[in-house]
Amino acid sequence: MKKQLLTLFGIAAMVASSYSQEQKKGTYPIPCNTYAAMDEVFDKDPNAKLRYNLVQSQLETEYRQEILNQASQKVGAVPIYTIPVVFHILHQNGSENISDAAVNAAIAQVNKDYRKLGTDIGSINSNFSSLYVDAEIQLVLAKKDPLGKCTNGIIRHYDANTNWSQSNTAAYAYSGNGTNRWPTNKYVNIYIVKCIESATSPCPPTGGIVVGYTYLPGTWGTNASQDAIVYRYDFLTGLGARSLSHELGHWFNLTHTFGNTNNPGTVCGDDGVTDTPVTKGYFSTCPGNNTGPYTGCTAAENMENFMDYSSCPRMFSQGQVTKMRSALTSNTSGRNNLWSSSNLTATGLNGSYTCTPLADFSANKLAVCAGGTFSYTSSSQLGASTGGLLWTFQGGNPSTSTATSQVVSYATPGTYSVSLTATNTTGSNTMNKTSYVNVVNGSGGLPAPSIFSFDGATLPSSISVVNGNTGSVTWVQNATNGANATTKSIFINNASSTSTPGHLDYFQTSVFDFSNTNTISMSYYYAYAKRLAAQADTFKIQYSLDCGGTWINVVGVPTAAAMAAASGGTTTTAFVPTSAQWVFKNLISGLFSALNNKPSVMFRFAFRSDENVGRSNNIYLDQINITGNIVTGITEIEKSIGLSIYPNPTNSSSTIDFYIPENKTAKISLVDMMGRVFEETSKTADNQGRVSHLINQNENLAAGVYIVNIDFENKRISKKLIIE
Repeated sequence: MKKQLLTLFGIAAMVASSYSQEQKKGTYPIPCNTYAAMDEVFDKDPNAKLRYNLVQSQLETEYRQEILNQASQKVGAVPIYTIPVVFHILHQNGSENISDAAVNAAIAQVNKDYRKLGTDIGSINSNFSSLYVDAEIQLVLAKKDPLGKCTNGIIRHYDANTNWSQSNTAAYAYSGNGTNRWPTNKYVNIYIVKCIESATSPCPPTGGIVVGYTYLPGTWGTNASQDAIVYRYDFLTGLGARSLSHELGHWFNLTHTFGNTNNPGTVCGDDGVTDTPVTKGYFSTCPGNNTGPYTGCTAAENMENFMDYSSCPRMFSQGQVTKMRSALTSNTSGRNNLWSSSNLTATGLNGSYTCTPLADFSANKLAVCAGGTFSYTSSSQLGASTGGLLWTFQGGNPSTSTATSQVVSYATPGTYSVSLTATNTTGSNTMNKTSYVNVVNGSGGLPAPSIFSFDGATLPSSISVVNGNTGSVTWVQNATNGANATTKSIFINNASSTSTPGHLDYFQTSVFDFSNTNTISMSYYYAYAKRLAAQADTFKIQYSLDCGGTWINVVGVPTAAAMAAASGGTTTTAFVPTSAQWVFKNLISGLFSALNNKPSVMFRFAFRSDENVGRSNNIYLDQINITGNIVTGITEIEKSIGLSIYPNPTNSSSTIDFYIPENKTAKISLVDMMGRVFEETSKTADNQGRVSHLINQNENLAAGVYIVNIDFENKRISKKLIIE
């Protein structure tokens, strides 16, 4: 694999200073990874290199013939080549989910570069300014998808693999051979991703940040799914989009000005274009007075060329334009189909067009408290035809709408479906999202303190597990290992062979009612190990004040790396904690001040496996204790059930007595001040309504202060018990 460039392409000249700062941080841009990506293909498949050489030989012959035709004035009127393009945005609703406006701005910048309309062309060095000609190539976002449905050419894919693996391009359903594929001989496919992982640059980057890459014609066969452009999202703004002009140059068969390598600044290289001088290439520099030689190759060098790595790209040369247009007219690698009249009709770019509508929508959140609202927004595509929308909101008010966006309220708890039908003159299309939104009863929630000990026959009914991907590995009960000599906990069997990198899983509690509660705190036990030293798993505890609609990270929670260091370290074998590897963590009340006196609070515990280094190792949680100071109401409840605990203090056992309706059941638990559970049982009242239970029956509790919790009908009473 060739040595990679440590520089930035296509940003303004001021990047030189930021480049040095980034280099000091240990990360730096690799402007283009095209030749490294091609070498990877050739290393895996020797026949691919042979195919590439044959295609390039034919393209070179056609290019040279085009030069001769121009010299003998055999070239007729030059058409404008319109190229259909589709942007695939891989995201998880983070900053990588760039806006439509950002895509349109990038397309506009690229078209300025190819049509010689840039605002800075007047500053091109006089040695080369006359060579810059209008390539008469323009990119246009597709208006029809491969199935004839309307589109705006910007497709959003919610995908756990928003980090793109250069080694496994065909693994993505929309880039492979699936039904969602956009043919590469009909559209230029551009994948916008959060991070590009190559053989030498992991995600998240520890060294070079790969900006983008693609493949020259012939690397793959005609219409191969891999024959696309991959580009990092945060280099698409402003003049940064000129890096995309660079990658498109490769896709149109241009090499770097310094030759077929990703490594400028080493030897004098030739790109095979007659009017671009031999050069070593520049990176993050742009000498103001190009009288040269600056790299020791030629007297004047075209450092402002889009296919260099300098910080001042502004132009293509006439020879490069001829080479690109020659590749676009060649049937050798299928590029000539892109701008054909039939394909422009098929993609909706050839004058008037019709397309079948495509219904699509999203909500601003997926859960609210009863009485709350959701905001729904349509992203449907109707094309140029007259059309309209019709919403149906199960259980909502209003129940229907024809607006593009609609706020809907829900009074009754439940899970509800939403559907949207998009109609135009060619027909209609409906998107129905079953059980799409959840309306939660935000009142009468759990009290504090509450313990989640996982020692029952199944997981507690007051928690729910959400499997964030389609894999089978998620939070489940572990029946053989728990904290404080208990035998059960909740864990993720990440070491299982069916566990996939990048999976997100969490479990969340039912609603808590802290209306009269403050000084809320939380404690829990964890056990966790990394599988590999480079493992970058994440663990978060979050809370919601709106029944799970929005979530906020709890500060003070140890990172996964810190958890591993304190618990199981790093091991490639399946991690099963010893008693010494269970770690107690107490999150003090100051971290939860926003929850004081709030009525509809939920918690969730989220784990995401590192999506780059392979599957993770196991994580365990146990004895989650949520406590608080209840300001009012406890005395009245105690009196209503006739609660008594005697003797208290005691040096042996103690009896709990109280009354509830006959044949009703209450849960009794005993915990210490750190939240460790020592006893837990359920008791049913006799025919007189009495419940009686003996605490510390075996008289084996150490001296100290304990808490007796009684849970009945969504109420909790907590009383101190002192063992002397």
